[in-house]
Amino acid sequence: METVYGPVQSLRFGNTLGINLLGKEKVCSYNCIYCDLGQTAMTMNKIRKDYLFPNLEQVKVAFKEYIRKPIPIDAIVISGNGEPTLYPEFEEAMKTVCELRDEHLPQKRIIVLSNGAHLDNKKVISGLNLADERVLKLDVGNDILLQKVNDPSIRINMTKLIAGLKKLKDFTIQSLFFSGDASNTQNDAIEEWIEVVGMLKPKAIQLCTLSRASRVNTSLTAVDEDTLYSIAFKLKKRTALEANVFIDSVDIATASEA
Repeated sequence: METVYGPVQSLRFGNTLGINLLGKEKVCSYNCIYCDLGQTAMTMNKIRKDYLFPNLEQVKVAFKEYIRKPIPIDAIVISGNGEPTLYPEFEEAMKTVCELRDEHLPQKRIIVLSNGAHLDNKKVISGLNLADERVLKLDVGNDILLQKVNDPSIRINMTKLIAGLKKLKDFTIQSLFFSGDASNTQNDAIEEWIEVVGMLKPKAIQLCTLSRASRVNTSLTAVDEDTLYSIAFKLKKRTALEANVFIDSVDIATASEA
């Protein structure tokens, strides 16, 4: 994936310009079983010490080259090949993207898709808060399923994840539901997820399912639209929170886009 790519047609965000701060390899602190990028090959130690990320000058050049094309853009989405907040200078990268947006694409929204696993870092919090919208992954409501579904390569649990999310000025939750060997749609799993969402009270909630085949666990299958609407109904009944359902969204099922 290039540093700047697209346009990506998104049911959620419209016609988007994608920014990938992570280079051509998958760089992620999660190894989600539904990821269409496949297994996370590098350890966190290697990512932090040895991996060569694109520098900010490369980001600027790629951005300016891209916008020379006469393509209508609704939003700028920072995601790419994994978890964007692993970028070593994430806060500076966000400042750079904001400056580029203000100069070349004024009034276009900047959206970051993140797994939320690095919200113990003050600069990650500051960088995320520079965006117009922060979309954070929440697929489960307990620690056992967090390990099974998202398979983090760092020490993270629901308590730490919830505490980190509460540090953001606001955020949207996106949740991907699926069936198969490791389904997260059993009644007890949904009830625990609802409890966590109700505690967090996000600005918005996006429910989706698989739109592309997993390269990690090929037994997984998408749930139907009725299942997602049923989850949304249960959530509203328990918490009064509204959720939006998205089916066949092309930007859903990658490591940090899910």
